Amino acid sequence: MSVSKKQQRIFDSGWYSLDGIDDLAVRLNAVFKEVLRPQAHGGYSGVVALHGPMGSGKTTLVNALCQLWGVDGETASATFGIVNAYKAGEWPIFHHDLYRLSGEEEAWDLGLSEYFEANALNLVEWPERAPGLMPPDAFLLEFLTEDTLNSLGRRVILWQVHAS
Repeated sequence: MSVSKKQQRIFDSGWYSLDGIDDLAVRLNAVFKEVLRPQAHGGYSGVVALHGPMGSGKTTLVNALCQLWGVDGETASATFGIVNAYKAGEWPIFHHDLYRLSGEEEAWDLGLSEYFEANALNLVEWPERAPGLMPPDAFLLEFLTEDTLNSLGRRVILWQVHAS
């Protein structure tokens, strides 16, 4: 997902700390319900690319969202498996972590784009490792950080990206 594309801001969390991650998950979930495709199983589908520096809270937010959605079982970082598959009732959720990929070609060789064709929610960390893999209707969730006196401040902005 490239910055040169036209972007429309959909949601801005404002600055928060990790103590507020559950509240952020609730607020973001309400926005997802409005902008992603609703599905018969009660969830919604689409692709959300999570972009931000290491340690900015991407996996932590995915875990909070999965807990809110009632995902069956434990959630964890997808770094070593590249894709973790979860279910919340009948709702499929795929958590991708492209950090370890050598490049876009590897993503295509692994068939990762096939996940995006399912009636599922796809949350993709490190999308910049394979920018051409992201579908044109993907949303971008940008993670920003700012050092404060005693902690790291965080902020997320959800963008709808339009291909020019």
